[in-house]
Amino acid sequence: MRRAVFDIVYGTLEEKGHSDDWFNRVAEQGSSRKWSGQEKGFIRRAAYGTIERAATSDRVIDHFSKTPAVRLKPVIRSILRMGIYELWYMDSVPVSATCNEMVELAKKKNFQGLAGFVNGVLRNVARADKEELCQGILEKCRSETEKLAFIYSVPEELAGLLMKAYGKKTTEKILASFETENPLTIRVQTSNASTSQVLDNLMKAGIRAVPCPYARHAFRLSGVERVEELPGFAEGHFMIQDESSLLPVMVSGIRPGDSVIDVCSSPGGKALHAADLLEGTGVVSARDVSEYKLQLIRENVQRLKTENIEIRLWDGRAADPEWEERADVVIADVPCSGIGVIGRKPEIRYTAVQNAPELQKLQREILRGAVRALKPGGTLIYSTCTVNPAENEENARWIAEELSLRLVPLDGDLPEELRNKMTARGMLQILPGIHEGNGFFVAKFMK
Repeated sequence: MRRAVFDIVYGTLEEKGHSDDWFNRVAEQGSSRKWSGQEKGFIRRAAYGTIERAATSDRVIDHFSKTPAVRLKPVIRSILRMGIYELWYMDSVPVSATCNEMVELAKKKNFQGLAGFVNGVLRNVARADKEELCQGILEKCRSETEKLAFIYSVPEELAGLLMKAYGKKTTEKILASFETENPLTIRVQTSNASTSQVLDNLMKAGIRAVPCPYARHAFRLSGVERVEELPGFAEGHFMIQDESSLLPVMVSGIRPGDSVIDVCSSPGGKALHAADLLEGTGVVSARDVSEYKLQLIRENVQRLKTENIEIRLWDGRAADPEWEERADVVIADVPCSGIGVIGRKPEIRYTAVQNAPELQKLQREILRGAVRALKPGGTLIYSTCTVNPAENEENARWIAEELSLRLVPLDGDLPEELRNKMTARGMLQILPGIHEGNGFFVAKFMK
């Protein structure tokens, strides 16, 4: 199992892959070995936990190693991160087992000469008083952002960005939220099943379902092992969709008969939500930039048996002559730094800040292309799953100034608990740890 954990950790942190992709790849390989549910659970917890706590682990490595973590062989760095996570956060694993397994893993990876180094560092970590060690590291920190970076295992640049935007108290709540597991949420496709029908079926199957606080026809689920086995999944009664990601369509004002474009659609949740509001009329043009992404949309459209969706391979930066000033609503849920969903994708924390400037350029290129499809009087919905003001409020101002669109108040489309001065101006920022759900931003414009 440790080799499987290593593959996920190394592939994600050293090869810059996606944790979910690596876990699924490892799980598929493990199916031939017949891993039990308990073993898969161990692999998931150890791998995702190691990724989540890597920044903190590196500070611990620096304390015990003459060679800092950043200069270690990537294989050895990954093994030490795994070992520290087990020692500090997985009490059920004996210390001797952790140290021995990591030493053997180093040998299997052809680093026999460094096996003693691995053993020495991990044995020292195991002997140290965790609270005293952490306090000692904190006392050496030169700033509040450096302290927060160590406590919550994020790069100092990310802690600094959040501190500047939201202050220390809110930043701590945001960072703490990244360590909590978000519930699975579903949105009922009301054209296929009633909300009460879906709820009854879930309750009969022993699945606890709680209504989402901000969205109608949506539930948070607990007690779910395999999504595909949920009652109503195969029949297309609902879409697995994060609660915050329901907001763009909720505030869009889509009505039966409308023509809608979802310019960055994969895996299709927003397009299917929009189609549900159309009640079998109009059309949704669901688009993305690769066949892989389109296949994800197709699978969901087929499962939900939705006919008023066209699926097209299209780069959102390019205008489409066939849709010039044709769309009543354009949904631009653009690629972003993803800071709001770090709780689900822990590796994002390590690249979010450095990727943000280039992503902002891409976002604006997509918006320039998307707005060409909007008819006079039409609505543009701009959204991201980040809490970075540069990608959110700054882009909203840019849209108003450069694309000559007008912000439209959101209060009439939102529950009372989400209304504030910002929503009255046409923008909503969901902050993880402050609001329910993952971090998300949405702004509504009219042409």
